[in-house]
Amino acid sequence: MCNMKKFIILCLLLIITLSAFAAEIRYNTKATDFLISNRKNSKIYKYILLKPAESITGTLINIDTLEVFSRVVLNSDISANYKYDLTIDNEKLSIDKSAKVSKASRGVNGEVITTYNKFIKSVNQGKITFILSNISHYDLIFKISSGNLVSSNKEIDYIRFTPNFYGKEKILSVNQKEYTYYAPKSNKIQLTLEGPIILKIISRMIFNANYVNNSGYRYQIFDNRELFAEFSEKAYKSTSSWLKNEPDNTPSTGDVNIIKLAAGLHHITIEDNDDNRDLIFRFYINKNAVEIDKQ
Repeated sequence: MCNMKKFIILCLLLIITLSAFAAEIRYNTKATDFLISNRKNSKIYKYILLKPAESITGTLINIDTLEVFSRVVLNSDISANYKYDLTIDNEKLSIDKSAKVSKASRGVNGEVITTYNKFIKSVNQGKITFILSNISHYDLIFKISSGNLVSSNKEIDYIRFTPNFYGKEKILSVNQKEYTYYAPKSNKIQLTLEGPIILKIISRMIFNANYVNNSGYRYQIFDNRELFAEFSEKAYKSTSSWLKNEPDNTPSTGDVNIIKLAAGLHHITIEDNDDNRDLIFRFYINKNAVEIDKQ
C-alpha cells in the first residue's frame, strides 16, 4: 500500500513538472483568424490576419526556437515585396521578404495568397513577450509556431455530397474504381448547405478531339446569389482516368478547391459560362467540425 502511494505521488509530481515546462504561445491581444486551404493535401491551415499598421502582442512560454510563417493577401499583383517588424523581449527586428502567388494554397473564401516565407530565431526559454507588426501596405497573414510545440496533424474527414440541381452524371474510372461526377445543366450546378461547413470541389475538363493539352477553364461560385469566388485552372489530360462509355473523350486531371461557409443556410450555385468548355464536378463536405492543422 505504501509503495502504491509513493507511485501516485511520483506520477503527480511528474505531471506537475511537465506542465510547468510545457511550451506554449499565448496571444495577449485579439487575433483575427484567416483560414487557407491547400489543394494538394486538402488540409486547412489557420493563420493570423494583420492589416497595414496593425500589431499583435503575445507571450512565448518555454519556446526554444520561434518560427514565423508569413504570406501576402494579393489583389491584382502576382508577387509582392513586404515588410514586418518582430520585437522579442525588447529586441526589435525588421524583416524584408518577397513572394509569388501560391499555386497550391488559397484563402477558404477564394482569396489569392502568396507562397509562405519562414523566419526562424532562437530564443531564451522562459516567459518572453513579443510584438508582431505589419509595416507594409499589404494585408499580411502569419502563423507563429515553434519546433518544440506539441501539435496534431489531423486532416479533415470528408464525405461525398450530391448536388440538388445538375445535368448528366458522368462515371469516371480511376485505378479500377468508379467515381460519379456531375455535369452542369444550363451552365449551372446548385447545392443547398447548412453552415458552418467546408465544401471541397473537384473539377475536371473533358477533352475531345478538338482540344489540345494544357487548356484553361474557369468557374464561378455564388452564395445566396452573391459572387463568392472565381477559380481559374489549367487543364491537362489525365493519363490514369477515363470516362465510362465515352471512348472519344478524355478527362483532365482533377483540380481541387476548398471553401468554408459560415453559419446559416447557403444556396450555392456553380456557374460555367465559358463557351466550348465541358466541365464536370464532384463535391465533398467535412464529416465533423472544422479541424485546423499546424502550419
